[in-house]
Amino acid sequence: MNAWLQKTANQHQQKNLSRTFVAILPDDPYTIVGYYALAATSVETDGIPGDQRLPRNVSAVLLARLAVDKNHKGQGLGEYLLAHALDTVVATAENIGVQCVVVDALDDSAAGFYRKYGFAPFTDAPLRLVLPVATIKQV
Repeated sequence: MNAWLQKTANQHQQKNLSRTFVAILPDDPYTIVGYYALAATSVETDGIPGDQRLPRNVSAVLLARLAVDKNHKGQGLGEYLLAHALDTVVATAENIGVQCVVVDALDDSAAGFYRKYGFAPFTDAPLRLVLPVATIKQV
């Protein structure tokens, strides 16, 4: 995740491919302790769980990256970054049509983290998870 932040995040920002948000220490603003990146996408609704009647494809926000420095894991920073990302998605959804947030978890442990916050796996891809914007707004 460090390599992506160092080599790719700025390029994606300049090309309008994604936006990266970083968490820093209050007493050390040059040290990044976590980050997340969001990008616009669309998803096919075939694998989305639930019984909603949706078109074949819907607009979505991709949570492209979420990472916490190993020295700061287990302190709630990942949860804070996820909450901030979801707040950003809701604000975006107020201005443009966005149906859901999608994340591709790296492994089962990461998928478990997202499931804890209401994300549900696609029926055909258990490491791809989705959270409807309507669900976020209810919280």
